Amino acid sequence: MASASKRITRKDLKQPDWFQVNSEKTLDFFADHKPLVIGAAAALVLILIANWGWQQFKEKQDIEAGQEFSKAVIAYQAAQYQNAISGFEKVQTYRWSHYAPLAHLYLANSYLATNDTEKALSAAQRSITATKPASLYRQIALIAVATAEERKNQCKSAIDHYADAEKISAALQGDATLGKARCAEQLGNTKIAIEGYREYLKGNPGSDYALKLAELEAKSQAVAAPASRAK
Repeated sequence: MASASKRITRKDLKQPDWFQVNSEKTLDFFADHKPLVIGAAAALVLILIANWGWQQFKEKQDIEAGQEFSKAVIAYQAAQYQNAISGFEKVQTYRWSHYAPLAHLYLANSYLATNDTEKALSAAQRSITATKPASLYRQIALIAVATAEERKNQCKSAIDHYADAEKISAALQGDATLGKARCAEQLGNTKIAIEGYREYLKGNPGSDYALKLAELEAKSQAVAAPASRAK
């Protein structure tokens, strides 16, 4: 059964409604605080304009950086490394563009291609901080750092960076394992080198490193034989 509607009395009709009351309060507040309200509104407008300007600036940077990046990549792929280096250095100046972190990576590898290990190491270290953890780009950056260190005969730190790259499940995991094995061999750590080459060959069974593994295993057995006879 429907309930009876509430009867509206003349007294109710004389009462001001909610909208009227709050509108009057708002107008009173505005009248009492007019400079403050106008100032707040002006500040909001400025914030909106600044945000729009910032977005426009970043979009413009991205477009210009993308054009320079494309030209630099073409030069890199054509083995024109000096032209590529100039291009990627220019891309780096667009620091708010998402192409800048990629430029660090390409720049590091361009310097490695020209055997400029000092600059390669510097660019690769910048790319580590500019890439996301556990990403392919971080893996590439770590391998670039390790490669530069390996060429500078700093294999102890190179092994650490190869190991960090190896922990990332991405496309260059095998390269990281191989680099770690090479550096372990240079440091005379035959056990780690053998383990690394074995792991690498699981994914690359036809590699020439099978001969390197056989050589190290024979060397390890030769060293172990006299020790076992002495016992």
